[in-house]
Amino acid sequence: MEIITLTDWSFGSNCYLVINDGEGRAVLVDAGMDAQDILKNIEEKGALLEAVLLTHGHPDHLIGLKGVIDATQVPCYMHPLDAELARAIPPIFLRMMGISQLELPEKILPLEDGQVLELAGMEFKVLHTPGHSLGSVCFHTDGVIFTGDLIFRGSVGRTDFPGGSFDELVRSVKEKVFTLPSDTRIYAGHMDATVVGWEKRTNPFLVGV
Repeated sequence: MEIITLTDWSFGSNCYLVINDGEGRAVLVDAGMDAQDILKNIEEKGALLEAVLLTHGHPDHLIGLKGVIDATQVPCYMHPLDAELARAIPPIFLRMMGISQLELPEKILPLEDGQVLELAGMEFKVLHTPGHSLGSVCFHTDGVIFTGDLIFRGSVGRTDFPGGSFDELVRSVKEKVFTLPSDTRIYAGHMDATVVGWEKRTNPFLVGV
């Protein structure tokens, strides 16, 4: 498995192109940058995109979603609570983020806790991890976990948006992330990658939970 990190420097949000070694089949985790930039990277890698997985419904992780789906016609998946949130974001909030309009695909397939998706010859286990938002999820596969804005290197996601809760976030990390092997690699929605063991020992928001 090859993981390519794509970062939009406007918001510092990460997208991940996850490629099945030897087959070239791929899954995109989040779509928080211009669709043409995402599609260019997919083409340069010679990958065949088969699905888009969304960790949560905040605009900085969805900017390029519709463009990617329109160009590739692949399915996309998001937890229903955050799909509802994404479709109801007030225009004034988008303008505050410098986004004139957030277009979403007509069809977004639902996710639920414990679900296992077989995509591009890989298995992704869905972990419902509320705290940053009601419908935040992580995707666990082959020794790595994509955490969205739940946990970062040395930090955690904001909990002051609608549906956020610090207590829920800490519970989600403790029960769904910190129960994984210590060498599990964390690919977050912002900042650099890290590992579970390091965050358990040093993350100032989570030490001792």
